[in-house]
Amino acid sequence: MQKILFTTSLLFFFLSSNAQKLPVNPKSGKITFMETLDAKGLTSQELYDIAKKWGETNNLTINEDQAGSKIVYKGACNIEYPTARTAEKSKGDVTYKFQFGAKEGKYRYIFTDFTHTGKPEDAGALEDTEPDCGLNKITIRGWTLIKKTTRLEILKLIESLTKKIKAEQNDPSKNEDW
Repeated sequence: MQKILFTTSLLFFFLSSNAQKLPVNPKSGKITFMETLDAKGLTSQELYDIAKKWGETNNLTINEDQAGSKIVYKGACNIEYPTARTAEKSKGDVTYKFQFGAKEGKYRYIFTDFTHTGKPEDAGALEDTEPDCGLNKITIRGWTLIKKTTRLEILKLIESLTKKIKAEQNDPSKNEDW
């Protein structure tokens, strides 16, 4: 009996610590993916145009648009996770805010304000250690999976955006130094 309890405790610890791989901004206390990257050779308008077209392709909704310099999007990840006390899966969305800023030769992205909405209940902000609806609606395993899946989805988006900008940056037709 003690072995089972120990194993269960160890599994719980592993799953909950695994979910904490989301980066938390020490000032705001919010989960935040943020980085400023080099885009030498591209103007702020070119970077803005790339990000705007990329956002449309990735079904992001524009909340704020400052032509040539800044775009603020609202996005969502569809998440599937186990429900409490059944073998069925629930579906929900994790909404987030994505901000893209462009300056001459560099850009910055910020993903923040991650919130889960879904069935059986809304779980609230992903910074919380437990879902707002309680562990009887979404288990710790489900909450961990929501966080882990969100992290993977955001990393895919970041990679996609970075590749798109790098492709434009390295486009040989734009190289005037020949």
